Amino acid sequence: MPKALKPKPLQTKAIREPVSAAAKVADIVELNPIKSATIAKPTSDIETRPKNLKANILPTEGYVLEIDGKFKSEYETSEEATKAGLELKTKYPQIQVKMYDAKARTRTPVELTQ
Repeated sequence: MPKALKPKPLQTKAIREPVSAAAKVADIVELNPIKSATIAKPTSDIETRPKNLKANILPTEGYVLEIDGKFKSEYETSEEATKAGLELKTKYPQIQVKMYDAKARTRTPVELTQ
């Protein structure tokens, strides 16, 4: 039986010439072009998102939704906070939702009525 022929690896010689730093940067830019990011602005000022709070500071005014023991969003009225809490509770019934009244410093659980 004839033995299988193995191909010989190609032998190449590297040409070593000094390359300027500008040429290296130009090659990198051509290989990896930078993509510019655009930030979409809200289409209307009527829709405003609730203000996010810092985790380690108790709010001093308004009503805040507390989800699983963490403050998440702040609302001006208790009706807005309760409505948002009920929407979350209908989507995710397993979470604990409470409404925190900053002036009275009280927490009221938000529960679904059945």
